[in-house]
Amino acid sequence: MSTYGKIARVFLPITLVVLLGMGAWAYKEYQEKSSVLIKAENQYQRAFHELNNHMDALQGEIGKVLAVNSQKHLSDSLTNVWRLTYAAQSDVAQLPLSLMPFHDTQKFLGRMGTFSYHAGVRDFNKEPLSEKEYQTLNTLYQNATDIKGKLNEVQSQVISKNLRWMDVELAIATEDKKLDHTIIDGFQAVNNMVVQFPEVDWGPTVNNLEVRKKEKFTTLKGRNISEEEAKEKAAKLLDRTTEGMKVTFAEKGDFPVYSISFEGKNGPCNLDLTRTEGHVTWMLYNRPVKESKLSREQALEKAQSFLKKMGYEGMVPISHIDEDHILTLSMVHKEGNILIYPEALALKIALDNGEIIGIQADEYVFNRKERVFEKPTLTHEQARKQVNPHLKVTGTNQAYIYGEDGKEALCYEFLGTLKDNQYRIFINGDTGEEEFVEKIEKEEPEKI
Repeated sequence: MSTYGKIARVFLPITLVVLLGMGAWAYKEYQEKSSVLIKAENQYQRAFHELNNHMDALQGEIGKVLAVNSQKHLSDSLTNVWRLTYAAQSDVAQLPLSLMPFHDTQKFLGRMGTFSYHAGVRDFNKEPLSEKEYQTLNTLYQNATDIKGKLNEVQSQVISKNLRWMDVELAIATEDKKLDHTIIDGFQAVNNMVVQFPEVDWGPTVNNLEVRKKEKFTTLKGRNISEEEAKEKAAKLLDRTTEGMKVTFAEKGDFPVYSISFEGKNGPCNLDLTRTEGHVTWMLYNRPVKESKLSREQALEKAQSFLKKMGYEGMVPISHIDEDHILTLSMVHKEGNILIYPEALALKIALDNGEIIGIQADEYVFNRKERVFEKPTLTHEQARKQVNPHLKVTGTNQAYIYGEDGKEALCYEFLGTLKDNQYRIFINGDTGEEEFVEKIEKEEPEKI
């Protein structure tokens, strides 16, 4: 046998083993990536179909408000309208629409929720719905019917054409005109329709809140940074270079930002920085997280360290969601013993290595300011008497929130349970009025 033949006999089996090993590894990688994509697609499909269900229920509930005569049923229906608008906004937030013009629809749903909440929590025996409010509800019923109809059309096409949301995400990110744009065109049509709705008379409460929202975007002071400075700030925060970063200037809602995108080690990363001073308002690193290695305490330490690096200190968690190996923390600024709810942000922490993979901080950025704290007129005991006696109070704080007039109000915050549900109740420290009631879906972070 030739020397070549002998060498071939030795190395051929080794080569086959190596090739088989590489094939097995590639197949395993393919399976893992496919699993992540399937999971993301399922989450998008679920959120989209739940959005349609919530809009259907919302339209029906507004119709019920117009039909009922009982004070109790009227209050229940308006509360349900508020709950459903909140649920619909939550559904939209789970869809890959951040780069698509859909914020007018989200803003409209937010206003509808605020209107229904403030209309529903009052005593109708003392202050029944006015004729103007009934006219507003009639308008909202027609608006909800139109939105529902458009979304149902999109849903029918998604089902009949077997469309995938992952293709929508890819089409938006790459601006690929060859991909199916049915979903994108449908949501743009909904947003364009909302823009053309006749002006709604929301009343003084919602209007005051809208004025406050617009005013807060003018409070940010400082120097406008360049695109290159924006990239450098993003790179420093994320411990990387500016290589591969793409930056565009955009108007996100009511304020101008630099939108930066790049390909991370395990997926795409996008973030927004304000043109003024370059504050990070939003970031999403869309990478798979396959396991949990860190405890909640360790993840919280990672979050605090990251916030310190951003210059956002004195933040404390008020609620959290632990899901799919990701810890989502809602946090507010605390000064002394007072929680300042307008200065709020949210972080997503990957529990495999503690990496920050999501930020939502525009409320903190635009509401941060020096405050003078005055002693409330009521004592804690006096405020406690204003809380529903059936609520089992588990904790209390002092807190600044935005009141009905859109101005900040110093309140006593009471955390408690009622019929296996958790609630957060805010009692105005000067008037004793119930400013706001919030149902808490997840356990409180004090238990972390």
